[in-house]
Amino acid sequence: MSTSNASLWGILLAGGEGERLKGFVRERFGTEMPKQFCAFFGERTMLERTIRRVRLLIPSERLIVVGTAHHHAHILRSLGSSPPGTILLQPANRDTAPGIVLPLIQILQKDPNGFVAIFPSDHFVMPGYRFMRAVREAARFLACTGVDRPILLAVEPAWPEPEYGWIEPGTTVGVSNQHAIRRINQFIEKPSSEQAGCLMRDGWLWNTMVIVARASALMTLVREHLPELAAWFTLLQRFLGTVREQDLLNELYEAIPKINFSTSVLAVRSDPSLFLSVRNVRWNDLGTRERVLGTVTALAPLPSSHGRTPHGGLMSPM
Repeated sequence: MSTSNASLWGILLAGGEGERLKGFVRERFGTEMPKQFCAFFGERTMLERTIRRVRLLIPSERLIVVGTAHHHAHILRSLGSSPPGTILLQPANRDTAPGIVLPLIQILQKDPNGFVAIFPSDHFVMPGYRFMRAVREAARFLACTGVDRPILLAVEPAWPEPEYGWIEPGTTVGVSNQHAIRRINQFIEKPSSEQAGCLMRDGWLWNTMVIVARASALMTLVREHLPELAAWFTLLQRFLGTVREQDLLNELYEAIPKINFSTSVLAVRSDPSLFLSVRNVRWNDLGTRERVLGTVTALAPLPSSHGRTPHGGLMSPM
């Protein structure tokens, strides 16, 4: 898969601790490592699967994996060799806003006019090529129209899940290669079970938390909604590549609280974000034992040529 936009960068968020799934991971693998470093289906970890999927569109030298320092060994096992500067280690996990802004300032320093696509590293997606085709169309729409608003990828819900974020579709603002780009009327994060059923009946969609945006526009949003965080990282940006960088990074992560990007930036904007709905894709964030086992069960009817690993996971493509 190729794209005419030569300055699309990828950010893979791999800094989570996987708290909700720790018991299941301990039971299944005898360890408490976060779910992005686990191989639930076959031999590849969720991080490895995400990297392979994203590389269908974005080359390794423009793909930045953001983790935490105490997971360094797990990250290296999943990545193997990688181009210099494409692994960023945070001193601590401070949720998704710092995890996005840290690579963002590095991308802006190298490519001020670039675009970024941001991916969680622990989601199940099949087929990967169809999902990445939608990412490409979102980037093309932004590049061709000059629109500065972020585009989120959404999928049609398979059940009324109360643990997910939901998006209310708004009016269509444009089309890219038959993919409609629409406004987001409203976000609802983790509704009640009853409310989730209502949202599904009313045509709301699941938010995959994959974001495509112009890098400079994304940083503008951070400055608008999280000015203190932006000030910290702007200071750090001046010292990138110097002997002061690591000390400042440590000081920054001691000072900042956990901040979620979706709830602190995207959901509070007066100018609505946009979304692109990806059809005919199986998506799951694997946040609970039930969703992991449900995905394994759903994959079981696939042809036996995919093979099975000794621990029972399915050797599924992408």
